[in-house]
Amino acid sequence: MDKTELQQAGFLLRLRKQDTPTGVSQATLEKLMAVTGLSKTEVAHLALKQMAERYLPFYEQDDGTLSQDQIDAIRRESPATGTPEESFTERIF
Repeated sequence: MDKTELQQAGFLLRLRKQDTPTGVSQATLEKLMAVTGLSKTEVAHLALKQMAERYLPFYEQDDGTLSQDQIDAIRRESPATGTPEESFTERIF
C-alpha cells in the first residue's frame, strides 16, 4: 500500500436501528459523543482500540511453561542465587 492508499483506508459503519449485543444505534452513538466530547470517528477508534487491547496479545506468544532445566539455569545465573531462601517472600515459579 502506498501513502495515498493508506490515507484513504477506512470502512463504512452502519449503525443499528436499535442497540444489540454487537452494535449500537444512532441514539447511543450520540450519547457517547455527548458524554465523551469525542467525534463519531474518535468514538469508533476508541471502541476498536479497547477491543484490540482486550483480544489481541501484546507480546509474542511463548512456548508455554518453563522446563525444570530452564528454571535451574535461571537460578544458576541469577545474582540472587546466594540469597537465603527465608529472604524471599514471593515466588514467580
